[in-house]
Amino acid sequence: MKISIIGLTRPLALTAAAAATVALVGCSGPVEQPATPAPVSSAGQTTETTPAPAGSATPEASASAAPSASSSIQGNDALLAAAGLAAQEVSDGFVVSVEAERDGWEVHVVTADGGEQQLRTDASGSRLSAGPTDDRPDADDRADNKEFAQADVDYEQAVRSIEKEIPGGQIGELSLDTENRRTVWEADVSTGSEQRSVQVDATSGELISNRVDA
Repeated sequence: MKISIIGLTRPLALTAAAAATVALVGCSGPVEQPATPAPVSSAGQTTETTPAPAGSATPEASASAAPSASSSIQGNDALLAAAGLAAQEVSDGFVVSVEAERDGWEVHVVTADGGEQQLRTDASGSRLSAGPTDDRPDADDRADNKEFAQADVDYEQAVRSIEKEIPGGQIGELSLDTENRRTVWEADVSTGSEQRSVQVDATSGELISNRVDA
C-alpha cells in the first residue's frame, strides 16, 4: 500500500504557517491606537489647544482685580478733573466755583450772557452724576457772572498758583469773587491739621493773600 507524500506535506505546511503567525503577534506587543486628529477651525486650519498654566488668572478675573483708573484720582487732581468735565458739558462755559461735597464735587459754570449751570461729579471728578441744571441767577448775579466769564486766570491757573505757594495743600473749595472792585479766586486749603484761606488775583495769577483760619 502506497502513502502519498503530497497529502502529508500540505497539512504540515499550514501548521507551520499558523505557528509563525502566532509567534509574530506575540512579539509585536500591544496594537497602537490611531492618534486623535487635532480640532479644525471653521477656516479649515488646524488649531492647537494649549492648557493654561497652573495658577494663571482668566481675563475676566484679571479685569476685575485691576483697580479702576478713576479710583486713583484724588485731591487737587480730582478737583481739576471735576472742573474740566463740567466745562466740557457747558458750551462756552467758564468755571467759577468747585466745591468738595461728601460724595463728590459741585461745580458752577457761567456763560458770557450771565447764565449759570450747576453740575455734580463723583469723588474722582471723572463721571458726571447730575446736571447741568440751570441755576436761574437773578439780575445782580447775571451781572457778576458776565464779569467772571471775562477773567484772565481760569481755575487751573489758580490751582497751580496755590500749589506753588503751599506745596502739598489740598483745596476743598475754589471760587471766583469780587473784593475791593477786583476779581479774585478764593480757596480753602488744608495742610495737615491747619486750614488756610488763600486769594489769587484773577487778572495776574499772583497770590495776594495766604492766612491761617482762626
